[in-house]
Amino acid sequence: MSPPHLEYIFRPQSIAVVGASTDPMRWFINEFYIEPLLKMGYQGKIYPINPRGGEIVGLPVYRRLRDVPGPVDHVISCIPARETPQVLDECAEVGARIFQLYTAGFAETGEPEGVELQRRLLEIARRHNIRILGPNCMGIYCPSTKVSFCINYPLEGGPVGLIAQSGSNATYIIRSAVVRGLRFSKAVSYGNACDINECDLLDYLADDPETKVIAAYIEGTADGERLRKVLARAASLKPIVVYKGGYTSGGARAASSHTGALAGSDAAWDGLLKQVGAIKVHSVDEMVDMLVALLRMVPPRGFNACAVGNGGGASLLATDEMERVGFRLPPIPPDIRECFKGLVPLAGSMLRNPIDAAPLMGIEQVRLLDRAGDLSRWEEALQEMRFPRGDKGMGDFMAALEDWPELDFLILHYSIDSLPGIIREWAIATGAGPMIMAGKGRRLPAATVIHFIANEDSWRPSLKTQQLCIEAGFPLFLSMRGAARAIRRLIDFDRTHPGMLTGIRGNEA
Repeated sequence: MSPPHLEYIFRPQSIAVVGASTDPMRWFINEFYIEPLLKMGYQGKIYPINPRGGEIVGLPVYRRLRDVPGPVDHVISCIPARETPQVLDECAEVGARIFQLYTAGFAETGEPEGVELQRRLLEIARRHNIRILGPNCMGIYCPSTKVSFCINYPLEGGPVGLIAQSGSNATYIIRSAVVRGLRFSKAVSYGNACDINECDLLDYLADDPETKVIAAYIEGTADGERLRKVLARAASLKPIVVYKGGYTSGGARAASSHTGALAGSDAAWDGLLKQVGAIKVHSVDEMVDMLVALLRMVPPRGFNACAVGNGGGASLLATDEMERVGFRLPPIPPDIRECFKGLVPLAGSMLRNPIDAAPLMGIEQVRLLDRAGDLSRWEEALQEMRFPRGDKGMGDFMAALEDWPELDFLILHYSIDSLPGIIREWAIATGAGPMIMAGKGRRLPAATVIHFIANEDSWRPSLKTQQLCIEAGFPLFLSMRGAARAIRRLIDFDRTHPGMLTGIRGNEA
């Protein structure tokens, strides 16, 4: 029997949660699978199931699936593994099409009993024409249908389709991407993949009109040849970013004990991903950086970069990271450097490449702060600035860079960790804000880096700048190394897939 198309798994009309509980010690079940649906505004029916009955967050609790007074599309199992075959039989009685198992204790244990139980479960599911998602997975996040396994994922959707064999890494990827302004069409944590697997999901996302870019965290596959074919087809249609978890020998053992995955060698995966044209990354952070680059940045035409920021040390580090991946930071032409001399005080600046333009940042605002008097009035003065406030000097500075014909792209970077207290707030308002606003709408592709965010005192003041970058349409990176790697991969991808990136930018939330 051919498997049905997977569109329906993202559009359930009703969801039953078997194992929902009023027991305070099992609060996490409701937190994962009932409260997120309510908060997202899910329009279907929600049926908590527990032999004790009762009520959960205003919803009546049914003792068994067969007691539910209506059809059930999607059943989530949060009960012990040994009890799942009986529930799967009940799924057939109520007409369920998907049986999702948060439940663990199957093949990933490596124990014969767990392997046999997973085999038996699949046999029952196929007999009843029910698809299994999992076991040992978090499930589905689909903003368009208000389905989620996390209470604070965004309500709005976006262009990224994500599959992740690990539930925790799915959450890590989603949360990290959301901070950078990205949103998701669908995200699926699929666990052991005893039935619905990475091939099924990639095949679906390749045709999904809501998905413009595919991200995949994969620990292993049971069918390498099918995966090759599916990846090749999907990668011919959309950019695919793949993080292969467990690429070391120790990591492969961990993957096997995590989801029972057949990991394969790193060399084999490297060859596969190169052959099909997927983008390989080596960490969750690299994956998010790559998604940001694909969706937010126009691919530079070449490798000549100019780094503009504050701090001599940060500028030198920018040079190292850019050149490490093959970019060049050529000297500034004499005529443009002469123009800069009329804009930037030479004391405390570097007017070469990289450029430390700290003295230029906020000259007009510094005068305002000087008028404010002592430090106790700085906060009041900051409010007068109505962050962000650009000034003519920064605008002229950016315009001069546009006259540099050999330049291919800009890196605008800002470091705030070294600044104390209220001065940090002042520096963001007078430096990063005007720099971003002056760079908006320029001819040259540009990325922003807010780096060295090492503690809460630095992170919180930078939130305004992060949001400003997102609103201005800039790709936002949190390290120079991450930016350099992602932009280099972006250029390489665009050259091997001409035209594919046209039309996907601007679709993010």
